[in-house]
Amino acid sequence: MRALKGILAQFSFFTIIPSVKVEELEVVAEYSFTAPLVVGVIAGVVDFSAYFALWLAFKDIAKILLIAVVELIRGFNHLDGLLDVSDALMVKGDYERRLKALKDVEVGSGGIGGAILYFTLMLASVLLIPPPSLPSLFLLVSAEVSSRSIGLLVLATLKPMEGSFLGSLFHKHLSKRTGWLVVEAIPFLLPFLWVVYLPLYSLFYYLAKRELRGSSGDFTGFVITLSFPVLLMANEKFCSLFCSLHLFGI
Repeated sequence: MRALKGILAQFSFFTIIPSVKVEELEVVAEYSFTAPLVVGVIAGVVDFSAYFALWLAFKDIAKILLIAVVELIRGFNHLDGLLDVSDALMVKGDYERRLKALKDVEVGSGGIGGAILYFTLMLASVLLIPPPSLPSLFLLVSAEVSSRSIGLLVLATLKPMEGSFLGSLFHKHLSKRTGWLVVEAIPFLLPFLWVVYLPLYSLFYYLAKRELRGSSGDFTGFVITLSFPVLLMANEKFCSLFCSLHLFGI
């Protein structure tokens, strides 16, 4: 029963999807290694269902509206992490000031820049997505699962940054399940995507270690948010290439 509650609680913690609410964060953290697969698959299916419904009403405009759908499902939680971390990364030289910027509720130029980067990437990725179909369903599910896998993998493999309660709590449990975080993504990563997945993980790991001296809950949101459109575009490009080669009989 504890395991089931812990797994179902991932929906309430990472999305706005109604589920079991567990008061103890320890239980949520203990089973957070299941989040990429459990939350990612369902979130991808919800993304696609909304995209399908919007397509019936608005056709191509549904692609742009999909950006709002993705953020609504996440409850803007990961976007908040993107803004906070982007602000912190803009502070140069003084680590204490950087920590202060990370916890500051106000959004500075770094946060605005991070938001512009994210929405530019999202717009580019959704404009490439095909009309509602099995391929577009796979694209969305794959991006949801693999982006969450990268975000939690960085948190699992890098020590938590100073003063991060959630980072410390989740790292304690995730560090024992790093293999699971990778295995969960494998069924949703086409062979080409490992060329994107591994560099993305390495980049974010290096960024957190060098600039923040550790990972945190906010940084996990930062990673998931920026990884999603990059992985979505990579998937779309691979699928387009595969279809082109197939047409030529290769």
